[in-house]
Amino acid sequence: MSVEIAMSRERMITNNPDLKWLGIFATGAIVTIILGFAFLLPRGDENNPVAELRRALRAGELVPYYQPVVDIRSGQLRGAEVLVRWRKPDGTLVLPGSFIPLAESSGLILEMTRDLMRRACAEAGPTLGLRPGMKIAFNFAGQLFRNESIVKDVRNIFFGSEIKLSQVVLELTERDPIENFTETRQIIAALQGLGVRIAIDDVGTGHSGLSYMLKLGVDIIKIDKMFVDAIGTDRNSTTIVETLVDLAHNMRMDVIAEGVENFEQVMHLRDLGIRSAQGYVFAPPLPGSAFLQLVEAIDPLPTAALEKLTVARAKAA
Repeated sequence: MSVEIAMSRERMITNNPDLKWLGIFATGAIVTIILGFAFLLPRGDENNPVAELRRALRAGELVPYYQPVVDIRSGQLRGAEVLVRWRKPDGTLVLPGSFIPLAESSGLILEMTRDLMRRACAEAGPTLGLRPGMKIAFNFAGQLFRNESIVKDVRNIFFGSEIKLSQVVLELTERDPIENFTETRQIIAALQGLGVRIAIDDVGTGHSGLSYMLKLGVDIIKIDKMFVDAIGTDRNSTTIVETLVDLAHNMRMDVIAEGVENFEQVMHLRDLGIRSAQGYVFAPPLPGSAFLQLVEAIDPLPTAALEKLTVARAKAA
């Protein structure tokens, strides 16, 4: 059984004058509490990881690091893969696995990739421009190959740079699903028309199998560290690498092994017909100054070219 008693508000206030003041007091208290909570709550951009990443990008805290790619037959330096690092104002260095997924999901990955290419051009352009045989590679998220404007971006960034478009490699990771192969293939063809080479990163680890190699018309495949680690110890992994290398060579693709950590792996890779590799056995990702010193030590220039490089650096400074 329930009982309800109703009375109009006017009658309550008329019959109980104290309730009027009680209502005013309660209303004021509620407003004060709400304002207090609003004041104590953190501001919108504080503790917002996307806003913090955007701020870091505009402050120039996302910097290029360079991991050398080496010819494991001759020992010559063939170029580098550019990897991003977040260097915070206190000197802390944040690895890309902590912020690249956020950049991709928030849409900041395009702006970040453009910025990284521009910074690499400014920093390494004078040195690599005098060594046209060296390549410089950038990781490209799959979503960047869905927008035709990326072709114009790449052309504009490198058009005025000492780095020639024929020295540029764009790496598409196999972990990124491609929704429209026809559209992606057209954009890849347009980039190749500029002289840019396209690589598939992490080959063998994605969900697509060999479809990327067969359908996209790329120039380079990169064997994932997972298979490199197992070479010589796991028969299945060795067979997979042999198959990938044979297929790549038959399709006139170059092959690069990633994550090489010891010279035993280097010997196995050479036996399998792989010529290029990168990994900690050669060098970790290096800051720009260290990488440029390495380039000049391994591949010194003639005196005239060295003078030209010195002048170019003075102008850049």
